[in-house]
Amino acid sequence: MAYEIKNPIIPGFTPDPSILRVGDDYYIATSTFHWNPGIQIFHSKDLDNWHLLTHVLDKNAGIDLRGTDTPAGIWAPHLSFDNKTGLYWIALSKMNNMNGRMFDADNYAMSAKTIMGPWSKPIYLNSIGFDPSLFHDDDGKHYVVTLEWETREGFEHPGAIVLDEFDPQKGQLVGESIRISRGGTDRGCLEAPHLYKHKGWYYLMTAEGGTGYGHGVVLQRSKNIAGPYESDPKNPIVTSTPYYFYRRGDPDATRPDLYNPDAPLQKAGHGSLVDTPNGEWYLAHLCARPLPGTLDCTLGRETAIQKMSWTDEGWLRMADGTTLAKKTTPGITGVHPESINDVGMRDDFDQETVDQHLLTPYCVQDESWMSLSDRKGWLRLHGRQSFYSKRDVSILAARVDGFRVTAETKLSFHPKHYSDSAGLILYYDNSNWIFARMTYDELGKQPVIDIVQAVKGAKKELMKVKIPVNDGQVSFRATVSYDNVQFYYQVDDSDSWTTLGPQLEIKYLSDEELDGFTGLMAGIGTWDANRRTSYADFDYFSLDHNE
Repeated sequence: MAYEIKNPIIPGFTPDPSILRVGDDYYIATSTFHWNPGIQIFHSKDLDNWHLLTHVLDKNAGIDLRGTDTPAGIWAPHLSFDNKTGLYWIALSKMNNMNGRMFDADNYAMSAKTIMGPWSKPIYLNSIGFDPSLFHDDDGKHYVVTLEWETREGFEHPGAIVLDEFDPQKGQLVGESIRISRGGTDRGCLEAPHLYKHKGWYYLMTAEGGTGYGHGVVLQRSKNIAGPYESDPKNPIVTSTPYYFYRRGDPDATRPDLYNPDAPLQKAGHGSLVDTPNGEWYLAHLCARPLPGTLDCTLGRETAIQKMSWTDEGWLRMADGTTLAKKTTPGITGVHPESINDVGMRDDFDQETVDQHLLTPYCVQDESWMSLSDRKGWLRLHGRQSFYSKRDVSILAARVDGFRVTAETKLSFHPKHYSDSAGLILYYDNSNWIFARMTYDELGKQPVIDIVQAVKGAKKELMKVKIPVNDGQVSFRATVSYDNVQFYYQVDDSDSWTTLGPQLEIKYLSDEELDGFTGLMAGIGTWDANRRTSYADFDYFSLDHNE
């Protein structure tokens, strides 16, 4: 009997999955928005157990995310493999600006001989819209499909899917763009086009209904790559809202009114198709799990998978014959799961590089502000701009991948000015975070600890009475339980933890409350708004599940 795959297969902030099989190896690339290194790639042997393998956009990629507004940055990477050249390819959008609904994006492609890289310098494709993907046809031609973002008043929004031929040798698009679809449903918010070929048909898969509660995976097909494309009569083929609604031209992507209380997973959409060596088919897609009793998704959009099959008429269907995304799906026939438990993380900072789960918002990770060699077994972070900045911030954080988790760190810090701070943080973006920190008290002339919070850009100091720390060393712990967090501290390496500040509500650190679509992160950081001369040493950082 085949094993059951449990969804989400990659929990926490892992949206817009693009799945690929090469041989017996499966890979998934996900969006990273304003976080570096950009584009996470996960690996699996069984479609059930996934671990973070590598990133595509390192500090040498040359893509600058400083100043990026949430939720702009790196959108919807598409992973593909060209059998004729043996090259892996990534197509991606760098969303620069969303003001005025202009959506100023630059789209790129990159290639590598192995999934581990090194990846080529980004090849500019176009700026017509976003969510480009590459298709390598069996005749040796290469194509890009992109959402052409409509900016004119009086025209149907968001636009059309356009097809372009891509010449890898010239490193550019060639010929004229061809509009091939304005959507396979009336759900609106058309995006995320992917092309596939199966038994002589070209299949265009898109995301429609918005990346919120009306999301769905839509399929169209044609005998000619340039169309015309006909829509699957059962569209959307995977969704959390399996009923008809008309939202063409409606720019709202969240659509909370379409929440389906009977759906096992919410927001199911943005699909990507893969086959197995024995001819079975699966669809990876994003999903979300709101906090109980709310529509707030602090974990962001996550990655799920559904088993699929082809009908005699040449359409894709979920294995159970429905269109409603499920929390479990049948595993690959004859495959035994390898039981990798890749949730949570711990870094004791005794290696040459930091754990790859640790990402940095806006700026790249480099030796100018972080070091593993200055103090053996510790990570030294030099204080830079405050966490309200969207440029040079000294933060390392991992995605929160469960509703009940504990984040913990120990640091050594010797602040000399009230503008010096270091500690443990829950972080959504530069305007929304909670920071348990050590800082300096001028009146007492000693280090103290407290909590400071950012709520939609407003600053709140939550402890009128700050706690002295005589030797400049402290451990912080944050225990998250669904919609709240309690901070603790520990001194002198004692076995006991002392409550720090009040219990805090965290549901505001969610896509719905902040009109975004990223996710909650937990990590460590420091700032120096005085002379940029202070630094903090961190002994470890861990993120553990309490479930």
